[in-house]
Amino acid sequence: MLISLYQLRQLTSHMRKSRKDIEQYYITYSNVKFDIIYDISKTPFELLIGAVNYNWACVLEVIDGFYTSMPDSDFYSLCNILNLKPGKEHFTSFIFLNYIASKSPTQCTNQIVDPSHLSRFRNKKVKSADEPEKIYFVGWNNHLKDKRKARNFDKTELFFGKRVADYCRKNNISSMWTDKRYDSSKASYPWDTDHGS
Repeated sequence: MLISLYQLRQLTSHMRKSRKDIEQYYITYSNVKFDIIYDISKTPFELLIGAVNYNWACVLEVIDGFYTSMPDSDFYSLCNILNLKPGKEHFTSFIFLNYIASKSPTQCTNQIVDPSHLSRFRNKKVKSADEPEKIYFVGWNNHLKDKRKARNFDKTELFFGKRVADYCRKNNISSMWTDKRYDSSKASYPWDTDHGS
């Protein structure tokens, strides 16, 4: 069953105006905190929902008209962590997703979503050549000086969005990553960084 999340329309509009592909926020439902990530750089859009401190997360496609649906397997495991009974008179995916959409912000922030925050949702999509174990962002490498060809655009797109990846493709910039949190840097956009060139 398709569910309309029309409440995301305002947030989507503001993200486009702000030139921001990925937004992150938290919502609490039935005393469980959920981490919500909304990505409008993909077609269809993606709504990533993860229960904080629980082993539950799902990725939902949001198609034209802001329609989505939740697979039964995700819904029933969600019922378990919320200790709710599924059913029309108790708890449905419509009730949950409508609540998520109604509590979503109408405007995006100017903060960049930390790439390591996305790893629980996206790490399985990172190609082995792009070192999926390295989930902590280090910085940007502009290859103007070393004359090398930039790489890992797919990983950049997964964690920063299409707009950033396209900028890197156009300007021969690679994203740099580590598997050690203490070596990481605050997330930035490549156009906001002095690359030493």
